[in-house]
Amino acid sequence: MLDKKQLYGNEISLLASEEHQEYVRLNLEKIRARRQRFGVPVVALAGAEGKTSTKRMLYAILSRCGTVLETPLDCDNAIDICNTLLQLKESHDFVLLELGMINARQFELAVRVAQPTIGLITNVGETHSPQVGDKFEVAKTQLELIRRLPPSGSAVLNMDDELVNDMASFAPTPNIIKFGLNRSAQFYASDIEYLGPAGTRFLLNGEFPLHLPVYCSASVYNALAAIAVARALGVDLSTIAAALQNDYAILEGRGNLLVHQGMYIFNYTYDATVNSVPRACEALVQLRQHCKQLTLVLGEMRDAQGDGRVAHLNLGFYLSALPIDTVITVGPKAAYVAEGIRRINHTRKKMVSFPNLSALQERIVEFLKPESALLITGSKEQNLAPLIPLICQQTVRL
Repeated sequence: MLDKKQLYGNEISLLASEEHQEYVRLNLEKIRARRQRFGVPVVALAGAEGKTSTKRMLYAILSRCGTVLETPLDCDNAIDICNTLLQLKESHDFVLLELGMINARQFELAVRVAQPTIGLITNVGETHSPQVGDKFEVAKTQLELIRRLPPSGSAVLNMDDELVNDMASFAPTPNIIKFGLNRSAQFYASDIEYLGPAGTRFLLNGEFPLHLPVYCSASVYNALAAIAVARALGVDLSTIAAALQNDYAILEGRGNLLVHQGMYIFNYTYDATVNSVPRACEALVQLRQHCKQLTLVLGEMRDAQGDGRVAHLNLGFYLSALPIDTVITVGPKAAYVAEGIRRINHTRKKMVSFPNLSALQERIVEFLKPESALLITGSKEQNLAPLIPLICQQTVRL
């Protein structure tokens, strides 16, 4: 039996048992009361993909304007939100809260406690969450963030994602800000140029040039989302541009580019999902003109529905049309990707499947070529990150 004082401590407790629900409620009220003592803008970010990267972009921008409190990396549930708010002080000018989705109840609790003044939904896409359900259930859960905004707040929505775009009609505020590639959005990107290792260049709203250290369309969307929020907070475009171009760097494992011994290595090992893998492959393809060979090392996708076979097959169909020379799969589910490629295009790509990471590690040197590019991605559970230092070690010997 847990001590009542332990339950009602500085660290918020969200134990699910019926016996402790009253203490959970008291804890939530305690954090809500603390949050209400501060009139600081609170930005809550939700979505299937891009939350952390967008938050880091916002942090880079807002740090030029004041002191920012943010949820730590990989801390995005209701407990983490509460513990972050417990650190809120008068010296903070902005709060950035990343809202993950353990389940619908946890998400609702996080929103209720955070009381955000700006709610950002990055996307829904083709997400499937074992805890929440299909993409429609995910969108319904995310909608809680928009429904609970104050009348003076702002809803920042991805116009190119139909389920997110439709959330505008449920917002209790008239302040709806949309971003995307659609020129009807308040913040859109046009004339996008992917410059390989030099990053990406585009025009914001058809006139303001930006050149960012990012490599695919997903990062362009993240930048547009960050810009939209920053403008809602009154930050001028020159400050935004300077921060994104000079202060922002992609986090390790989330698409950062390594250049080693004449090879380019994209590190997407943090996770792989139905939404993220096709976007990541865009980055690899952008290096076609800079390299003699493109190699994709692909583990299993985390959010594939059912047994994962259909989702991995479909990814194989998609990859068959891309100019990637070699596809290496890791894990039994990822082998279906190779099968999908073979069904459509069995002669133009080299495909090798390994049952696990250890088997690939023993033979990885066979696939390393000078003047080539590799992209490595897989689910959190597989953790393909150990491949990166091994590849760097092996390429020294080429």
